[in-house]
Amino acid sequence: MIKRLSAISIALCILSQVLVPLAVPYAIAEENFYSTTEPAPEVVQDFYVQNFIITGYYSPKLGQDYYVTGSYEGDIRLNGGGIHGASGVDVYPGMVAAPSTYLFGTKMHIPGIGFVAVYDRGGAIKSAGERGNQYDRLDIWFGEGDEGLKRALAWGKRTVQVTVYGIAPEVKEQVYFDEFIEAEKIAQNIVYPTLTFPYDIYYGTENENVKEMQEYLAKWGYFIEEVNGFYGSATAQAIFEFQLDYDIVSSPDDLGAGHFGPNTRRKFEEIIQTGQSEEAVMLRKGRTLMAKHTDLTDSFPEFSRALEIGDNGDDVKALQQELRNLGLLRIEPNGVFDEVTEHAVFKFQQTKGLVETMEDRGAGYVGPQTRAALNSIIANRIYMKSMIAYKREEIENGRQLLKMPEHYLATKEED
Repeated sequence: MIKRLSAISIALCILSQVLVPLAVPYAIAEENFYSTTEPAPEVVQDFYVQNFIITGYYSPKLGQDYYVTGSYEGDIRLNGGGIHGASGVDVYPGMVAAPSTYLFGTKMHIPGIGFVAVYDRGGAIKSAGERGNQYDRLDIWFGEGDEGLKRALAWGKRTVQVTVYGIAPEVKEQVYFDEFIEAEKIAQNIVYPTLTFPYDIYYGTENENVKEMQEYLAKWGYFIEEVNGFYGSATAQAIFEFQLDYDIVSSPDDLGAGHFGPNTRRKFEEIIQTGQSEEAVMLRKGRTLMAKHTDLTDSFPEFSRALEIGDNGDDVKALQQELRNLGLLRIEPNGVFDEVTEHAVFKFQQTKGLVETMEDRGAGYVGPQTRAALNSIIANRIYMKSMIAYKREEIENGRQLLKMPEHYLATKEED
């Protein structure tokens, strides 16, 4: 009961964006290592604060209910055996893998996790500037089996401001991330009380939920295969590309890449329940695909607010440029919605069958239907250029592909 009340109070803090350390951290390991109350931080003179990209890993066990890759062998390949850290210390909840620039035994405080220490390394644990990382990367061991997997997936990938103490014996290790994750669930349920996808969907699943997920991915331009309700490698690849665009994962080696887990579901809910249009989602994808190809760079505005005579700003200037591209406006874009711009909007509306005369309701006014028509034109332009960029990436550099075990799925179906 105390644990539940603590989670509720923290959820309220999350909602108000004033998240503070938990008053009653949850002991997730041996009692002689983790206490039931959070100690007051020791006064340490030598410390600094910096941002890190933080992900999670776990140790797979035979006979789990779920595996993120669909099999025990696949999860072992992704996470490793998870018995000892590179330091030789046995793995434990909260053990941190860090780049070699951080000595074994370095103490840190990670909001949402607690006080931790570095005792592991990892092939994907790189410093800032490597593999496109903006900050140094950390990986946290969240446990073993199904519980460890659930915790690691719930954490996902985050950029967090961390306090680094160095080798500081006076700073005692203690983690409380189960409480934090529970609090986030409560906050999520308050924001979106009715969820389209309330549970994770795992690789190899075949049901109506998978079909609905595929339908959304198809609408947003990520899934081009047959919508059949089966979560195979094509669906995992589509999820992975969605995750890349929304910075949920950064590589195929991240735990949760291609998995329809908590952070991916949260982004789905945000798009679905805030009413973002398909065009808006596709525009984002197009911008990502074209980022490396300067000859494909163009102006791709997204019209999201009503515009009318008397308005001014960058979105008005973007509107004028689009109307000029269509041959409906002859003045140079200046960001002022004047009578000339109003008339050009009216001519555009006529071409789309939205109005017939200036006396019609909405004539010259950039409302929902006019914005949708403009965004559709831009989305088509994005689509054509993004496909060019997509092919270039595929041919020149190769796509980042997930290695999902289709042979395992075939064996599973036979069983």
